Amino acid sequence: MSDLKAIRFDNLQVSVQRLAAQHGIDLDNVTETIEERGKRLAKEAYQSYLRRSNRDAWRMSVWSGHAAKRFTFADWDVTVQGDSQLAAEIGNQAYKLTQQIFKQPMNVLLLGKGGVGKTSLALAMLYKLAEQFSVMFVSTTELAGMLNNQYSYADAKERIRKIEEAMKTVDVLILDDFGTEGGMKIINGSSENIQPVRKDMQELLFRVADERIDAERNCAKRTTIITTNNTQKQLEMMYNPKLISRLLPKAEEQRIKFNGMGDVRRV
Repeated sequence: MSDLKAIRFDNLQVSVQRLAAQHGIDLDNVTETIEERGKRLAKEAYQSYLRRSNRDAWRMSVWSGHAAKRFTFADWDVTVQGDSQLAAEIGNQAYKLTQQIFKQPMNVLLLGKGGVGKTSLALAMLYKLAEQFSVMFVSTTELAGMLNNQYSYADAKERIRKIEEAMKTVDVLILDDFGTEGGMKIINGSSENIQPVRKDMQELLFRVADERIDAERNCAKRTTIITTNNTQKQLEMMYNPKLISRLLPKAEEQRIKFNGMGDVRRV
């Protein structure tokens, strides 16, 4: 490196050695070019940013029971179901959709009755995607409860604001038990009297859903995974159809149906 010439910068003669020393470069042991070093530092800075974003979004998660839950694809035990082949097919569908999400964001809907494993598979997708993306879990029932109590606690409104901002920007968002917060009464043992969801909850979720789509390209900008016990018709009775249109995927291949699966909760 002895034949390197001084370079001119802002009309001042600055030696290569001095610049190297300022930037921590050992000219006697150079193993990467300036361009390679720049790319490496940019990559390290971006990875550091992702780690911070991941932690911030994860901390804003809203869990049912206020405790984080963990489930992976390896935990999906098909033998607990009466139809193990169907359980395997559903697990494979969730895994394949996860692999597609690594390439392209999309909305995914898991629907079926309670206790069949919708939340478990949604969590498996979430933890797998967390290898590359920022992720967040939101129980809509718990979120509705927070809105209900926002006037009782001094810091509640600020926390809800931060949760909403995280829901808008996180790479992968789970909305768990969507529709449960609406409430549903049974009349005469059969007829359903579905109640509209409170106005502030509808407005919050609409702002989130609207931010997570690319209106110009008519596609998802970020991934949203929804689990629900309700039909689309019931959800449209609880929520403004414009919100449902932004959340629920139209493509059948992005809908995981748990039809034929039994309740496996051990309670």
